[in-house]
Amino acid sequence: MRTLGIFFSLWLWSGVMVVKAQQTATDSLQKRLSKAVSSLAADSTVLDSLKNKKVSKSSLAKSSLNDAALKKHSPRKAAYYSLMFPGLGQAYNRQYWKMPFVYGGLGAVVYFIRFYHIRYQDFLWPYYFSYDLTTGKQLRTEAEVFLRSQNQTRTLTLDRITQGKDFYRRYRDLNFLLVVGVWALAAVEANVSAHLKTFDMSEDLSFRFEPDTYNNSFTGQVYGVKVVVPIK
Repeated sequence: MRTLGIFFSLWLWSGVMVVKAQQTATDSLQKRLSKAVSSLAADSTVLDSLKNKKVSKSSLAKSSLNDAALKKHSPRKAAYYSLMFPGLGQAYNRQYWKMPFVYGGLGAVVYFIRFYHIRYQDFLWPYYFSYDLTTGKQLRTEAEVFLRSQNQTRTLTLDRITQGKDFYRRYRDLNFLLVVGVWALAAVEANVSAHLKTFDMSEDLSFRFEPDTYNNSFTGQVYGVKVVVPIK
């Protein structure tokens, strides 16, 4: 009986040891699996960080290219090109939709120059033929003038012919000045548009709040908030 008891106790002890060995094996497997999972997570975070770095580098490269292109875009060149030829400054700014307005304004002014010049010529020749070009003596008091607005020829006095000649000449010369004005306005518009293209519209222009401290003679160091408005 004593021998049986010893054998039974040894059998129980061996079973307990086997169970403990199995538990330690499963624990070691769980630890290895957790380590493998954590390593995979770390690798994924590393990959994500590398991807983010690549994306940030590409975005920085694109932003640097855009900044370089904006720096090369000169408002002075836009004004010079527009002064050289109307609409060329707008083409330099890649604002092609503005070119028809420039040519439309110039075309309208040129049309009125021709309109007033033709009528000025209609009054000019009867006025010349009413005087002797060598002595300046008045030869007649009336002359025939073709009135284009009425599409007929009428006999007018020399005073009316002089008034008509001066009227159409004055408005013709005024439209010559308008050509210069429209041309200069196109150059100014090209210069301003080029300045707006190179204007910094980043988030750094907006104001922000930052913590601040200052020393007070009564209360000592005081903590507060300051508003920062960057000016470029």
